[in-house]
Amino acid sequence: MGRSFYSDEEDKFSVPGLPTVAHIEDAEAKEKGRATSTEITINKFGNLITSSPALEGFVSKVRKNVEHYYDVASEKYEFYTGTAKAHFNMTASRLYEFKGEDEQLLPNGCSVLTATLFGSIVARNHSIPVRFFTPLIFGGVALNYTLPQTYRNVANGFQSVGLGIENKYFPEFSKTREESVAQISELKNSLENVQKDAWNGLVEIVADTRKSVCDLVGKKD
Repeated sequence: MGRSFYSDEEDKFSVPGLPTVAHIEDAEAKEKGRATSTEITINKFGNLITSSPALEGFVSKVRKNVEHYYDVASEKYEFYTGTAKAHFNMTASRLYEFKGEDEQLLPNGCSVLTATLFGSIVARNHSIPVRFFTPLIFGGVALNYTLPQTYRNVANGFQSVGLGIENKYFPEFSKTREESVAQISELKNSLENVQKDAWNGLVEIVADTRKSVCDLVGKKD
């Protein structure tokens, strides 16, 4: 019968000359990991493995956080890029609707852009309102000259937007404007009628005068 005096320490010091060693197969040794120490284990193939539970836990936590933030960032990036692409396509489609059927954006669009930049250069030393409206005026004139149908479509679009804002936020002003437009139209029609009557009266006067002159000359003969 062999001695069993050191039998309790065989698992603890299984290899002479090494520090505390725990076999991987020993489940009890796995649960004894101390966060502030370095563990040395020997696998079933006899390889010596040095590990630090604290470092492994920290690295694992960092890796999980990085993966989490990467997933969140990827989702946000896909969401924002998809939204931006959808808005860009919608805006491009909406702008393309303003183009005239028989008009070419190139090179006429380059002329409009050049005129707008020229207006910006001309007004660069002036006040902010002048610097804002001058390029718009230059660009609008160039657009009306090079792409007249597109210009009319754009003008009608801005007019519709303006009328919608006016009807929504300034209904009283909209009502007053409509009444003013009706009065101006009525006044314009009245002036046209007066002009027409004056022209007809002038024609009658000239005709009567010519007839009178002809009669007078005929009597003298």
